[in-house]
Amino acid sequence: RLLLAPLLLLSSPAVTLLLGVFAQRELQEAPLAPLEGWQLFLQAVAEGLLDHHLYGALVFPAGALALYPCWLLLWNVLFWK
Repeated sequence: RLLLAPLLLLSSPAVTLLLGVFAQRELQEAPLAPLEGWQLFLQAVAEGLLDHHLYGALVFPAGALALYPCWLLLWNVLFWK
């Protein structure tokens, strides 16, 4: 179980989005500094919230109300003592 903890942490929705930001910029051959990557991550989260508020897009609520709680339940099931 201790070996799965880092893998589960790296597969969290937030870390996946952050790594996706860095991978997208790397594929565009425009590498990022860590602080620039963090700013783009925060911008992506803010744009998701703004899209939900302005246009009724369901991506942000689906992530906040379904994806992240399911990930937390998986964490509890795997590491429950």
